[in-house]
Amino acid sequence: MPVFAHISYKFAGLIVLTLALAFMLLNPINAATQELPRTQTIWSQVSGDGGVNVIPYIWSKRAMAVDFESKDWDNIEYVYFNLNYNTTDEGTKRGVEGSFIPYYIQNEFKDYKGVPYFRKEFNFGTCSKNVCKWDSNPRDIKITVNTNMKSGKVDQYTRVISITAPWN
Repeated sequence: MPVFAHISYKFAGLIVLTLALAFMLLNPINAATQELPRTQTIWSQVSGDGGVNVIPYIWSKRAMAVDFESKDWDNIEYVYFNLNYNTTDEGTKRGVEGSFIPYYIQNEFKDYKGVPYFRKEFNFGTCSKNVCKWDSNPRDIKITVNTNMKSGKVDQYTRVISITAPWN
């Protein structure tokens, strides 16, 4: 008679599950080494250094987001941004500008690998009273970000990034 003939199927399943779990926990390849990049959006920094980091996310032809991240939010007075883009409509240039004061939005900060960030979402189009008109084929997307510091030798940092839309 085979050794395992008297073991129930439930008990055998429990053994297999336990071995599989032990293998996953002891295996040197873990979730951190298989992590996807933070963003799939292709972008390059055109100019600037210092101030907040800028990480763009294009979700669709209708919307995108930008993460503004810094390890030193306490030393930042405010952040100004200007997002602009062209469309395939002749002579059309669109955009949005704004600013935020980190002190007043601290409860909106999220965390990525120990670095706090603030996410701002943008539409490629205009909306009024829940009716939106979407711009056709946004392209040549650029964002300029000015970081004004509270203290230090440098009062303002300017960072310009160029974003490649996945449909171009």
